[in-house]
Amino acid sequence: MTDIFGKISLYFSDFWNSYFRHVVDIALVGALFYLGYSLLNKTRAIQLIKGFIVIFVVAILSNLLRLDTIDWIIKNITTSLFITVIVVFQPELRHLITQFGQRHWLTSDMAKKSFPLDELVNSIFSMANEKVVSLIVIERNTGLKSYVESGVEIDSDISEELIRTVFFPLTPLHDGAVIIQDGRIAAAACYLPLSDSKQLKKQSGARHRAALGIAEESDALVLVTSEENGTVSVMVNGKMYSRIKDSDLKNIILFYMNPKTAYEEYKI
Repeated sequence: MTDIFGKISLYFSDFWNSYFRHVVDIALVGALFYLGYSLLNKTRAIQLIKGFIVIFVVAILSNLLRLDTIDWIIKNITTSLFITVIVVFQPELRHLITQFGQRHWLTSDMAKKSFPLDELVNSIFSMANEKVVSLIVIERNTGLKSYVESGVEIDSDISEELIRTVFFPLTPLHDGAVIIQDGRIAAAACYLPLSDSKQLKKQSGARHRAALGIAEESDALVLVTSEENGTVSVMVNGKMYSRIKDSDLKNIILFYMNPKTAYEEYKI
């Protein structure tokens, strides 16, 4: 019996060492690369990754074709370039590491929960009609804990009256963002990162820049009302959709809160 178990153990050991461990190793590396790309996508760091790929390809070609000068230049700038990248892209790197700890690895389906969508939509268009500025962030798959902690904790059900009261001009909580987690208002007066995207006009206010900023840094769904022209904008997946109509907003929210269509593009 001992010999049988020994042979079985030896067989699985040989199978692991000769074949299966390589498959697991490659699969884990591929998963890490994909995860890193998905977290950095729609941020300026993704352009850096594309640049590194180009440099890597040029380095291989210069080595194969024996282009000594190009090969020497690439080898000499690699070290200094690596240090420069760490300094310049420190916010993106910190954001990537933070998201590994905050990310909800199981996608939640908001449709399965009691989500007062009508209350939210009614509050948005009531504020838009009154030209009251507002900024509402709905958490999806990427955790927003650090941004919630920057504001004032509320932990309340969603209601039109509460949202409109929070954003009523000159109230203590009106300046900042409301963040919704798991179908509840988690916090208000939250600070968000500002975007420098060219999607925004030069005259765009801080709230629109903050809305697009959090949509670039996470996969949150962001709703904004303008005090200048009373329009509604949606920021999601690093993109901005302006002048949303009453009839479209509810469908847009349902579209992006559905795991099957969350990262597709809604055709307005």
